[in-house]
Amino acid sequence: TLFLDEIGDMPMEAQTRLLRVLQSGEFTSVGGARTIRVDVRIVAATNRDLSAQVATGQFREDLFYRLNVVPIMLPALRERRQDIALLARHFLDHAASQGLPRRQLASDALTALGLHDWPGNVRELENLMRRLAVLSRDEVIAAEAIRAMIGTSAVTDHAADIDIAHAVRALIERIARDDPAALDDGSLYDRVIGEVERPLIEAMLARHGQNQLRAARAMGINRNTLRKRLDTLGIAVVDLRTNDPDRR
Repeated sequence: TLFLDEIGDMPMEAQTRLLRVLQSGEFTSVGGARTIRVDVRIVAATNRDLSAQVATGQFREDLFYRLNVVPIMLPALRERRQDIALLARHFLDHAASQGLPRRQLASDALTALGLHDWPGNVRELENLMRRLAVLSRDEVIAAEAIRAMIGTSAVTDHAADIDIAHAVRALIERIARDDPAALDDGSLYDRVIGEVERPLIEAMLARHGQNQLRAARAMGINRNTLRKRLDTLGIAVVDLRTNDPDRR
């Protein structure tokens, strides 16, 4: 198996050569004259819209269809905030296994991580954890260190200033534009609540370190109700606070 990362950045000449290998199962090494037979499975990844690149001539259409046999779409990290704490701990543990200082994350640091939008997705989180492992002076990383590196304080201040009514109106306008019938078919309330509920629950779980009881209390609902909504929405929770009495 050969993994090709950022396939969307591959130059056109290299695309042509890769296509030839996939079609014939043969290649010639650089500077060589002998044809080599290969039996290889290609796994490619990209953060670009390859369909759009095909339309603009930046990516070969025939190569796109050769590669796009079993597409797997990964949601952005900001759309699966329940994974942030687990991934952050994983990256810190991995850094420690490579000889960097072992660090832990305080609960307020987990909250700060959950508030960030992660435009760089998992790689941004991984790089941040490595920087913190190297540069942090404390074994337990607090929110202040997170904010200093990614500006989470600005994100937090901005989040506090969001006009929720304006956001809901914008959501209704989008629904009206995409599906005008929804304004009159009796589904509007459920659709609006459905789109608001997921980020609300994910934000509260992130704020409380994936602790369901505390998140439920913060939202004014009981834990059983929260668990039902987690199941309905398909939100996975990993509680990292193994010694927390509220888990029992």
